[in-house]
Amino acid sequence: MKTNFYILILIFLCFGLNSQANTYYNYSNHNFSNFIFDNYPEVGKISAPVPNPVNDYANFYYNLPEEQNGEIAIFDFTGIKVKSVQIQAGQGEIQIATYDLKAGVYFACLIVEGKTLDSKKLIKK
Repeated sequence: MKTNFYILILIFLCFGLNSQANTYYNYSNHNFSNFIFDNYPEVGKISAPVPNPVNDYANFYYNLPEEQNGEIAIFDFTGIKVKSVQIQAGQGEIQIATYDLKAGVYFACLIVEGKTLDSKKLIKK
């Protein structure tokens, strides 16, 4: 029982879960602190899902190093991969269907060559 408590605390600290989980993002007013020109994040990063919490679809902006393809994988709270979408090198935007996910907390991870470069919290209503 004590071990489970410590694991949850570690997850909260690692992924930055906070009390602003119900914040909605406005498509017309992106306010992502790690974005650079044209709404794309720094190299090796993904944006927070838009909107978040999600209903049917989540949009992500990504910026991969040149000549490195990768994937955006969605993991449930227990660490099980529930979805994965391949992405091409460079900057891009991708829409991932989330209508088939159960309500809860998920993590969207940018994975390149088997290594997680970035992750963002995704909340499904």
